[in-house]
Amino acid sequence: MKILNRDQFLKMPPGTVYSKYEPVFFYDIEIKGDSIYFNGGGNDFGCQHIKDAVDAGSSEDFADILLAAEETGGSFKMDFDCQGRDGLFEDDQLFAVWEKEDVEALIKRLEETLA
Repeated sequence: MKILNRDQFLKMPPGTVYSKYEPVFFYDIEIKGDSIYFNGGGNDFGCQHIKDAVDAGSSEDFADILLAAEETGGSFKMDFDCQGRDGLFEDDQLFAVWEKEDVEALIKRLEETLA
């Protein structure tokens, strides 16, 4: 794993696994999409959230699905191929970027949960 500043992070390819980072604190795991460069600055990037990747067509559907699951204990589908934009434009944001070995170790651990 390595810690990058925003400019370095925007140069990373789509598919990069990362967490936003503050000194000694990691945020949620996400997957980077394309970097978006605007004329005049304010660069952004696409991101795929992992923790709340509910397969929903809208924010209203998202809430309805979760409220129904709370009430009934039923299952719902997840969508790990849907991204939005970060849209925060925080120039001083740091990123903890997962390297290939880190992702492989996580995959191995997740596979162990299927046994």
